[in-house]
Amino acid sequence: QNAQAQEHAKQLESCVVKVKARGGENGKLFGSVTNKEVADALKEQYGIELEKNRILLEENIKSFGSYELRCKLGCEVSGTIHLLVVEG
Repeated sequence: QNAQAQEHAKQLESCVVKVKARGGENGKLFGSVTNKEVADALKEQYGIELEKNRILLEENIKSFGSYELRCKLGCEVSGTIHLLVVEG
């Protein structure tokens, strides 16, 4: 279990997860990006399965741009998800 968590942490370092969102003026989104959307994109783009509650959103993501999200991978191992929110 610990080895798998370490492996996921290594994989996440080299991934940039792209989430498409709709937005209006000034780069603001209609709504916000959720941890479920991030988890779904991570699985679809890189084949890495993480439960949405393991992805920590310290604030609501309400604009386009890049973000770094912390995630709990288990066995005291945490990782960073590099997220890019693009118009789509």
